[in-house]
Amino acid sequence: MGSYDTELAAYRLLHRLQGRYIPRLFDVIHVSITPESTPLHPITDVVQRLVLEYISGVSMEKLQLSIDVSEQAAERISSDVMAGLCAIEAECLLHNDIHTRNVILREGNRSPVIIDFGEANIRQPGTSDEDWRRIINGRPDTRYMRRLLVDPEGGRRKGTLTPYKMSDWHYEKPLAFNEYVESIPEDFHQATFERVVGADWPGAREEVYQWSTRRGVRCRHRYDYD
Repeated sequence: MGSYDTELAAYRLLHRLQGRYIPRLFDVIHVSITPESTPLHPITDVVQRLVLEYISGVSMEKLQLSIDVSEQAAERISSDVMAGLCAIEAECLLHNDIHTRNVILREGNRSPVIIDFGEANIRQPGTSDEDWRRIINGRPDTRYMRRLLVDPEGGRRKGTLTPYKMSDWHYEKPLAFNEYVESIPEDFHQATFERVVGADWPGAREEVYQWSTRRGVRCRHRYDYD
């Protein structure tokens, strides 16, 4: 199935999410191509196009944290994006081309709209529950988006998600927790962490200043993957 057919099938499958998490699909049109010289083959002189809602806004990829958007707004936007991807996955579809450039924030309320479904993986008739679970194992869309929201090399929402507990395996390498804290925006890590004296690896000969999660800060579950 080509990208056009895939995108059309995706919008039809996700009709309940149109206007909220994805653009509205208004129509499917056939556009005739009028060549200037040699006529085209009858099969190729007409192309199909989707008439989609125009989203007036800005790509999530272009926003700079603490400049274009506050920490609080970024946290809300991130949560809304994850909710949208979860709703899409619940309709038996994987986006398959997840990136912050494929999320447009509406002008005004900055609600996220997910676009570009040409690479989508849609559950086909006859696919067993077991086979589909294998395909969506680990929820690849939401997992990868979490990584983009945290990793500055992959996305721009770094530091807006709550940390894991200090003892979690994500920080198993020496000083990994310190490196994580010092890599995120200063206003966020100052509000979430504090400096204490200690050592975060076995066999350390001396204690040093390191970052610790402030009391009362909510931490993510160890299975809530980036």
